[in-house]
Amino acid sequence: PYREGTKCKFWTLRGSGTQRCNRKAAMLRWLVAVATVVVRSASCDAVNDGTGVVLDMDADSFASTLQEHPFVAVSFTASWCGHCKRLEPEWAKAAEILATHKNDPPIVLAQVDCTADKNAGLTKDLDITAFPTIIVFRDAATDGEVYDGPRVADGIVDALRTLAAPIVEPMKNVHEVRAFVRQDPVVMLAAFEPGAAGLKVYETAARHADIRFGLVTDASLLPELDLPGEEDIVLMYRSFDERIVRFDMDFTVENLKRFVDAKSLPLVAELDKTPENRNILRRVFEFRAPKIIAFINFKNATERDGIKSAMRDVAALDETKYRFVLGDNAENEAAMKYFGVSPDLLPAVVLHETETDKKYILHRAEPKGIAPWLAKYDVGSLDPSFKSEEPPNSNDGAVKVIVASTFEALVTGSKANVLIEFYAPWCGHCKKFAPVMEKVGHKFASNDAVVIAKMDATANDVLDKRFIVKAYPTLYFYQAKTSKVILYDGDRSEMHLIGFVMKHSGETVSHKEDL
Repeated sequence: PYREGTKCKFWTLRGSGTQRCNRKAAMLRWLVAVATVVVRSASCDAVNDGTGVVLDMDADSFASTLQEHPFVAVSFTASWCGHCKRLEPEWAKAAEILATHKNDPPIVLAQVDCTADKNAGLTKDLDITAFPTIIVFRDAATDGEVYDGPRVADGIVDALRTLAAPIVEPMKNVHEVRAFVRQDPVVMLAAFEPGAAGLKVYETAARHADIRFGLVTDASLLPELDLPGEEDIVLMYRSFDERIVRFDMDFTVENLKRFVDAKSLPLVAELDKTPENRNILRRVFEFRAPKIIAFINFKNATERDGIKSAMRDVAALDETKYRFVLGDNAENEAAMKYFGVSPDLLPAVVLHETETDKKYILHRAEPKGIAPWLAKYDVGSLDPSFKSEEPPNSNDGAVKVIVASTFEALVTGSKANVLIEFYAPWCGHCKKFAPVMEKVGHKFASNDAVVIAKMDATANDVLDKRFIVKAYPTLYFYQAKTSKVILYDGDRSEMHLIGFVMKHSGETVSHKEDL
C-alpha cells in the first residue's frame, strides 16, 4: 500500500468530520450526473490529462483566479498523499462532465500542490492541515467554504451544482413551477411574500440541504394544491410515498433541516441502478443512520410486498432512526456477497452500522419477525454477524492461513509475533508477492515466537479495526509483547521483510546461514 502520512485523510459528507477512506465505501456509491460548465483561466495553467480540464493554481495566480471566476472549487493536495492520488482522476472526470453542460455561474475546478515551496504560505494562511482538502470560493472572497461532499465524479458534479445554484430558485409562473417539481425526485417549494420573516430561515436551511429549494410569491402558483389566500407555506414535493408533505413545525432552521432529513427520502428505497434512483440511493447510503437492507426474490410478489410493508411500518415510527432499502437478489449478488448473505437462506435482512461497519444478518426473514429483531438490536441483545471462510483442515504450511473466525485466536490472542498479509485472490500484486511470503515463512518456520500468515480480505471480514485494509496486499505486524499493531510499508523483498520481523520481534530466523 501507499505510504500514508498522519495528515492524509478523507473528508466525508454531511458534517461527519474526517475519517480515513475505506475501500468498502465503494458499495455505497450510487450517484447521478448533473451539469455545469468549466471555464479555462488565463491567469493560471490548464492541465488536460484526457479526462477533463482542471486549473493548476499556485500562490501567484490564486487571487487573480478568484477575481476572474465567481465560483471556484479548489482541491488542496500533497504529492505523497494516497487519497489525493485517488481523488485526482475523479476530479478530472468531474471537470469533463461539467465542461459539457451549462450553468450560471460557471463552475471552475482547480488544484493546488501544497508540497510546492512557493505554496507553503498559502497553505498556512488557509489552515490546510488535511489532504485532500477542497474549498469552494465565491465572488473573489478568499475565505472559502470547506466542501465535505462526495469524492467520486458524479457525486462531485451533483454537490457542486447544488452549491453553485442560487440558494433559493425564484419562479414567476405556473409553467416554471410545474417544471421545477417534476425535474427531481424531491424538491422544496415555498410561498413567501417579499421580505417575509420566514424567508431568511428558508434560505438558511437551503444552504445546508442537498436538495433544491424553490420560491414563489403567490400561493396560487403552488401546483397540485388549492391554497387560496394562505401565506408562508413550505411544501416538499416527492416522486415517492405521499406526493406532497407540508412543513408544520415551529419555523426554525433546525426544524426545517430535520424535516428535510426525515422526509426527503422514501421510507423504503429500492436497490437498483436505474438513473432516476441513483440520486436517492446515494443520499440514503450517505445518511449516518444504520441501513436496513433486505434481499428478496422480486419474482415472489407476496414475499416482496410482505417484507416491504413490514419495513415501512417500522420506518414510519421514526423516519431518521434507520434507512430501509429493498433489493432483488438476482440484481444484487455482489452486495449480498459483500455483506455475507447466503443465497440459500433468503429472504435476508442486513443491518449495517455505517460508523462501525458492523453487520447483523437475519436469514430466512419473515415480515412479522423484522420489528422484534430490530427491537433486540435496540437493546443490545444482537450479536454482530461477520463473513468468514471455513478454517483449513490442515494449516501446516510455511504461511499460516487465517480466517475471520480464527483471527483472534491465531493473531491478536496468540503468544507469538505475527506478520500477516491481507490479500485478494484476483490481485496481481498479491500473486507476485506470494512466493516472497513463502520464503519468509520458511526462514522462520522453526521459530515458535514468529508466525507468518495471510488472510483473504475479500472472503473474510477484518473485525479488529486496528488493521485497516485499503489496498492489496496490505501487511501488518502484531507484536505479542505489547499488543502493538504495526503497518509494514517498506520494500516487499524477502530481505526487507525478514529485517522488519527481526526488528520488531527481537527474534531471528531459523538458521543463521539464512541471514
